Amino acid sequence: MQKKRALFPIVCLLFVALGLSGMARLATAQDQSASVSFRTPEEAIMAYMQGVTQGDIAQILQACAVDEMGDGFNFELHTNRLQALTMLSPAPSTYPLYAEMNKVQFSWQILSQARNLAYALLATENRVVEGQTVLIDPEGTLQFIDEVNPERLDQLQVVKIGLPNPELATSERNLQNWNTIAQIYGAEELTERVALFLFEGNTYLVGFALLRYGDNWKISNASSTLAGLSSFGTPSMTSEDAFDELIGSR
Repeated sequence: MQKKRALFPIVCLLFVALGLSGMARLATAQDQSASVSFRTPEEAIMAYMQGVTQGDIAQILQACAVDEMGDGFNFELHTNRLQALTMLSPAPSTYPLYAEMNKVQFSWQILSQARNLAYALLATENRVVEGQTVLIDPEGTLQFIDEVNPERLDQLQVVKIGLPNPELATSERNLQNWNTIAQIYGAEELTERVALFLFEGNTYLVGFALLRYGDNWKISNASSTLAGLSSFGTPSMTSEDAFDELIGSR
């Protein structure tokens, strides 16, 4: 019993050390993202998708506005808009401690969506990416681990990128809503895009919300509300004709 007590603090310290190591790598990726800029939403999306296909966490985060949102988050505007406060809300960025915590929170959100994109494309059992708890036996676990090998994603190819539901997107009401959200995150402008891509013989649709800081566009969320896509970041199987209709090019 004494040996177990003696080992407990050591095990705790090991988990803390592993956690700090991961946080350090994440911080490094975030620092690198600050020096990368994208002139158009399409450039940011292409960089993000390349990061996914290449298994490059740093490139994924470079395409995302985690630093900008973390530092620029306006807690007052956010809570006033929702008329509510939850534990999931980012913290007031006026305090440096909370601003750094916000960056970690936003990084976790976008990387979770990137993981869900991969799981949805690769796994036979992919209900878990929609928030469902899936019962699984040891054999199924080993199968899942084998299936979600991200190296398969190098076959993914982006075909087109466009603005979803352009008539609704450019309506005065929607633009006002986007402008309000942009201000909450300290940005000048918000927009959405959808991307059509090929993977293993099938065509898929995935969405993005993006913020503009000065001349720099970066992804804030790997989903599109106007396209009716899942907030989990999962893709939706579609056809090129249906995609063209969605972006108004037919």
